[in-house]
Amino acid sequence: MISGQDLVEWQLRVAAGEPLPATQEQLHISGHAFEARVYAEDPDNDFLPVAGTLQYLQPPADSRHVRIDTGVVQGDEVSVYYDPMIAKLIVWDESRERALNRLAVALRDYRISGLTTNLRFLYNLATSPAFRAADLDTGFIEKHHGDVFHDTPGDLEEQLPLAALFLVLRQEADMHASAVDDPCSPWRTAGGWRLNAPRRHRWELVLNGVSHDIEMEQIGDAQQRHFLIHSAGRIVHATGHLEGQTLHADIDGYRRAVTVVGSDDRYTVFSERDAWDFARARPDTGEDSALPHGGFTAPMNGTIVAVLVKEGESVEAEAGLVIMEAMKMEHTIRAPVAGTVTELFFGDGELVSGGDELLRFEAGEPT
Repeated sequence: MISGQDLVEWQLRVAAGEPLPATQEQLHISGHAFEARVYAEDPDNDFLPVAGTLQYLQPPADSRHVRIDTGVVQGDEVSVYYDPMIAKLIVWDESRERALNRLAVALRDYRISGLTTNLRFLYNLATSPAFRAADLDTGFIEKHHGDVFHDTPGDLEEQLPLAALFLVLRQEADMHASAVDDPCSPWRTAGGWRLNAPRRHRWELVLNGVSHDIEMEQIGDAQQRHFLIHSAGRIVHATGHLEGQTLHADIDGYRRAVTVVGSDDRYTVFSERDAWDFARARPDTGEDSALPHGGFTAPMNGTIVAVLVKEGESVEAEAGLVIMEAMKMEHTIRAPVAGTVTELFFGDGELVSGGDELLRFEAGEPT
């Protein structure tokens, strides 16, 4: 992108016995370029690769400033047998600052659903103050964790009201779209009406793997209405409206416009300075284990490399239990607490599917 030359074409020509298309003296560098590699991986789970189907895939438009190198289309499967890279997103402009701005816009416009990707992580990285200032080293993510993951208390205070406001406005829009034509029909109303009680909505939202209870009270009607949102230990006044995928919000007098994309009650919010995910919590059916997230199931399809314990064996916390290989990486399933392995379901060399139970474990010090 900075030389205007197709180096892959050069390689093919040279491999065919042709001379190099240009000499060193004929080459010139112009502008700045960035490449962001879009992966099926979960940054919130130690960047573990993720397998699944690309149910929806809409990359940003190609132009002289933006190029997408990819080998997949909508409907393809990201399997455990190959590298989980979805695409290389390359942007170019006349200066580093302008190229970074183009990168942020392209990442914001990249739409993928059906599996977890690192798009939000890449967006936050590219828009973080330290990266923009080129303050870079190999410890960048750890050093600037708050800027990259936006999981500080201050971020939470901003994110929760926006998420709640979006949900109530989206619910209203969905009801209007599906209701009967009669404008006076009660089925067109999504204002949280209660008989002799305040009009309230209650949500349980999950941000960064943590659940938060949200309560919204609607004050007024039609054009005069606003919401009181109780979240993160504070109360804010909010109004807003949806315009396509754009949420126009006024939170305590501070106006913002953010892009919200997603489906199945899982959404990603892109603002001028960060990106973050939220989801409506699924009902608790009593099936959750008391063990930490992940339990003893295979995180994805793969092969058991080694079983490190025997049935009936007692282990300490963090002891390795099973090693499995998937997507060119090894993953060790560890004991979250001290306990006893009561049953093993797979042996060395066996294939497992994502979600398969690998073993049974009884927490607690052995008697």
